[in-house]
Amino acid sequence: MVKKLKILAKRCNLQPFLQLLYRQCPEWGTPFPSLNLTSALNSVGSCFSDVILEAETNELVGWTCNFCSNSVPHSHVHKVILQSGCEYLQGLFRSGMQESHSQVIKVAISWEALIKLVQWFYSNNLPNPPAGCLWDNMDDEGKLFNLQPYVELNWLAEFWMLESIQEASWNVIVSCLDSARHLSARIIKMAYNLSLWKLVDIAANFMAPSYRQLRDSSDLEEFDEALVHLIYSASIRFAQEGGNCSR
Repeated sequence: MVKKLKILAKRCNLQPFLQLLYRQCPEWGTPFPSLNLTSALNSVGSCFSDVILEAETNELVGWTCNFCSNSVPHSHVHKVILQSGCEYLQGLFRSGMQESHSQVIKVAISWEALIKLVQWFYSNNLPNPPAGCLWDNMDDEGKLFNLQPYVELNWLAEFWMLESIQEASWNVIVSCLDSARHLSARIIKMAYNLSLWKLVDIAANFMAPSYRQLRDSSDLEEFDEALVHLIYSASIRFAQEGGNCSR
C-alpha cells in the first residue's frame, strides 16, 4: 500500500504527504501541512485510478466525465486511498470475491452525496451546506436538496463503518433542522425509510410542538401509523417537560 501511495503522491506533487511517506522531518518553522489529497482527483491522478465509484442516479442533465464516456455520474478514485480510510472497503478489496476485482463500485447514494463522500476520503473533511444568508433565503426545496445528501451519508456511514462521517453528517442534519424545524416532516420520512431511528427520534422531537396543528390539518394522514405514534409520544414528552423541545 505504501509503495502505491508514494507513486501517487509523487505524480500528483503532494509534497507534505510524500515527506510523510518517506519519513522525512519537515523543516523547522514551516506551517503544519494539512493532509489534502484532492489533487489526486485531477487529470494526472486519474491516470492512476483503479476503481470507479458510481452514484445511484442513472441520469443527470448536463453531466459529463472528463476522463471517460460513461454517462452515469461517477468518480475515478484510487483503491489505496479508499481502503486507507474505510475498513469496509479494505475488507472488500482484499476479500478475493467477485466484487474485489470489479472496476466499478455502485454506491446507493445520490451524486450529490457521492461528491461529498469522495471529498471526505481525499481530504478528511466533509463539505458543509450553504449557511448564513444563503441558507436563510433558500426555499424549502432548496434546503431539502442540500440536506438530503447528509441523510444518505449518515445511512451509508453506518454500513461502511465510517464513524467520522456519521458524526459530521449528524451534526449538519441536526443544525439544519434546528434552524428550519418545519423540514422535519420531510426528513422523518426519509429517515424512517432508511431505518435511521436516531434521526427519526430527533425529527419527531422537532415536530412535537406542532403535533396538534399537524393532526387537525390532516397533514399526518400520509404518515405511517408507527411514525404518527412516535410524533404523538414526542408531543406528550414535550408537554410534560414544560414545552422544551430537547434534542
